[in-house]
Amino acid sequence: MRRARKVMAACAVTLALGGCQTMLAAAYDPTIATALSTANSDIQALFVSIGTDAPVSTFGARKPAYDHIIAELDAVLIEIKARPIPNPEVLAKVNQALEAVHVGGITVDPDFSSYPSARSVADMVKVLTQMENADQQAGLHKELIPGFEQPVITYLTQAITYENFLKR
Repeated sequence: MRRARKVMAACAVTLALGGCQTMLAAAYDPTIATALSTANSDIQALFVSIGTDAPVSTFGARKPAYDHIIAELDAVLIEIKARPIPNPEVLAKVNQALEAVHVGGITVDPDFSSYPSARSVADMVKVLTQMENADQQAGLHKELIPGFEQPVITYLTQAITYENFLKR
């Protein structure tokens, strides 16, 4: 009986929120999705150009690609952060309503950011900057490349996935 009341109360909260224009996630922006897709192509081209080994003597040929990709990601990061986000007061009220019926609230991770894709893009820029520095100093040897490529691909996938989710 108590469980049925909790379920009914949770359904009532969901229906009430569904009937209003409460923003619980950022709005989809096709320019951001397109920019991430373009960055994806550019990043893949960089890793293909590096191949399995990139001597320091050829860094100069890769430098423009690094500059272009990092600038491209910094620009999309600004676009992501310029987008309106859910009102924290609204999220707090939603959490209070959910907690009142003993249903877990919306998790807010202060380390994650109000803009999940922004954190992924910022982390990707950090890794690419570290990769560029390592490349400039000693080149990229086959043992180092996966250590840079894997996190970049992970962050890129996270950002693209989140932005595509917003399209719903």
